[in-house]
Order: sequence, then structure tokens, then C-alpha cells
Amino acid sequence: MTLEQLAERTGLNKGYLSRIESGEKSPSIATLLKLSAELEVPTSQLFGEEVDDSDIHIFRGKGGKRTAKAPDVMSLSGNKPSTGLTTFLLRPSDEFEDEKRAEHSGTEGAFVVEGSVELQFSDRVIALSQGDYVQFPGHLTHQVRRTSPQATVLIVVSDT
Repeated sequence: MTLEQLAERTGLNKGYLSRIESGEKSPSIATLLKLSAELEVPTSQLFGEEVDDSDIHIFRGKGGKRTAKAPDVMSLSGNKPSTGLTTFLLRPSDEFEDEKRAEHSGTEGAFVVEGSVELQFSDRVIALSQGDYVQFPGHLTHQVRRTSPQATVLIVVSDT
């Protein structure tokens, strides 16, 4: 697309667009929004933002591997060096088990993908159903058990 065509489509002056392009002028937010809409690109791209492929981790469900050591847990965040975020799917057992109590730094969020579960803390038990989400400091001792035959929980732990 030429500057002339862009000027026609946005209602902006061709000379003004040329000065924006060369860095002589800084566009207003309204102008940036017009340009990004007409060019069909995010405004961040107009600023030259690029995403490094290594910054994006994709988990494909068919490639999920469970280990013999933890067949009820599937890591979604992979083996990348710590990015401050760990994510996994948990298929909880039907009983609270002392060896499965968790306590860690950071914040934990749990989203019930399927079924229903109970989340036990030292002084309470919280019932959660499909679609429910809970977030809490990871240092609180906690564990999860299922209360329906099929239960899956998405767990996200942030170190920050």
C-alpha cells in the first residue's frame, strides 16, 4: 500500500504520514489506532515489537507425556528453564493423601476443567465444580482430591 492510498483510507495527510514514517513526527493514539485498523496489524507492530519464537511455549494435547512416577500429572509448561510460570493438568486421586500436600513460593491458580474437586487447606476444605477458579498464595499447605469420577484441574503456579 502506498502512502497516498493509506492517506485516502485514513483521512490523514500524505505528508504527515511520510513524517511519521521517517520518525520526524510522533502520532497521537487516535492516529495509531486508525493506522493499525487500516493496515490490519496490532498497534504494537507499528512500534516494531517482535516476538521471539522461544518466548512462546505451545502444548499440543496429543503429545502430552505422563510419567510412571506421576501418572496423574501432565506438565504443560515443559522443561524450559524457569520462566516464573509452571502449568500442568492434574487428575486428582479420590482421597487426600499426606504425600501429595503441596507448599511452594509464588501464587497458585486452579481452574476445574472437568468434574468436581475439593481443595484442602490447613483449616478448611473448599468445594469446586467445573468452571470454578481459585487463586491463593502457594505457601499455604494445600492438596486436591476429586469428588466426581472424572475430574481434571488446570494448575498454574507463578513464582512472582
